[in-house]
Amino acid sequence: MVWGVLLLAALVTGRSPTTGGPDATTGWVGPPGLHSSRGQDARGPRKRHTVMIKQPALQTPPQREPIMDTSTPVTRRDLFTLAAGSLVVAGTAQASDRKPAVRTAHITDVHIMKGMEAPKGVGKMFEHIFGHKDWSPDVILNTGDTVMSIDGPNVTAAAAAEQVGLWKDAVKACKVPIRSCLGNHDYWSGKEPTRDVPAEMKGPALMVKELGMPDRHYSFDQGGWHFIALDSMSDWPKYGYLTKDHFDWLKADLAKTPKETPICVLSHLPILSVTGLAYGGECRKGNDNLVPGVWIHADCWAITELFRQHPNVKLCLSGHMHTCDRCEYRGVWYICGGAASGSWWNGSEYGFPPLYGKVDLFADGTFNYEFIDYGWPVRGWKGKELKV
Repeated sequence: MVWGVLLLAALVTGRSPTTGGPDATTGWVGPPGLHSSRGQDARGPRKRHTVMIKQPALQTPPQREPIMDTSTPVTRRDLFTLAAGSLVVAGTAQASDRKPAVRTAHITDVHIMKGMEAPKGVGKMFEHIFGHKDWSPDVILNTGDTVMSIDGPNVTAAAAAEQVGLWKDAVKACKVPIRSCLGNHDYWSGKEPTRDVPAEMKGPALMVKELGMPDRHYSFDQGGWHFIALDSMSDWPKYGYLTKDHFDWLKADLAKTPKETPICVLSHLPILSVTGLAYGGECRKGNDNLVPGVWIHADCWAITELFRQHPNVKLCLSGHMHTCDRCEYRGVWYICGGAASGSWWNGSEYGFPPLYGKVDLFADGTFNYEFIDYGWPVRGWKGKELKV
């Protein structure tokens, strides 16, 4: 069968604070502050973005009626129609008449390690990224958990160095620069330092150095876009929010970015996501859903309020949850990019196989995003499953 990526389409709809009124498609009236995707608010006219899934057929798929014609745009009405079932394939026509300002591959949660043939898997991922006939990235965006885990209390400097070495060997196959942010497993615990990995490398310092990052959080410009790499672990060993200093830095960086420059934000933990709500039912406490602060940014309200003041923030990319979704709030799209490792190279995390994102960013702030299953053969279901 074809292994599909189950895309959780969290389309935020409702009443705009400026336009008001019910949603034109569903008739549903949401609370103030939630915007209809057909409406217009203080951020200006809403532009169409496309988010797609693409996967190779590893085996002969069963004959069945197609869920959706992949040559046509995915509208919100289509997604609501499909909500009762699994959205296996969602597609849209490529904007072939428009030249992207930046082409990038979004990778996350690589979790490279010696076992599980992980180095071979990373090699296959890069081979697939650079194997497209009509598309090649200008840069790789890596949203953290690059190494398997150097944050555990028993991870020595020698063990950390081994994982780092595997990554350095793997990226020899990468033909373009990699821009990274840190994940929670990228922070070294500091046990048994050595001359090559001294005690000063404890915490973020080791991977900041090895990933070629200028700092724990930073920004850069490419192709007319401004990119901001956040540190979801900025209060390490606590994590899941930005410290006051980090938040102040973000405010300053946004303030000095020209209003006409579109912005893409990178973080390891999603700033907004529905993945936590559907992660095996673990969030249900009685009749409530309580998402842990170490899954999704606990300060999401403050960050999104800041973004509301900067309409040129267009796209936020993340990982951490090893599952995929996209949601739009106040004109900003938030995409959780699954995991290059799937379920730590041992299968598909709740059915989401090892994958990466294929992204085209355009000068007007719009984008195309495809979830690409690159065909890693270890893909059995991992995680809780409801028997029905």
